[in-house]
Amino acid sequence: MLYETYVTKMWEILEKKYLTKSIEPPPHLKRRLYRFQLKKGLCISEHMNNYANLLTDLVNMDVDIEEENKELILLNFLPDEEYETVVLL
Repeated sequence: MLYETYVTKMWEILEKKYLTKSIEPPPHLKRRLYRFQLKKGLCISEHMNNYANLLTDLVNMDVDIEEENKELILLNFLPDEEYETVVLL
């Protein structure tokens, strides 16, 4: 009995910490993806992690984003001068 109580309590803690109760619907996630830009003060590695997490959320909801679109969205955060330099390379 004590063991069952302990396991139940642990499960509740894990659910509360890791289980997302409200997942954004695919249209909202897509909107976030297409408007995805580098936030001031955020380093590139954090930006890339956020980008990867957003793509993972979409994949988990069976939303398919073409590779070309992923690339364009990722390059979209660059200022125009830097974008042209990257595209020309």
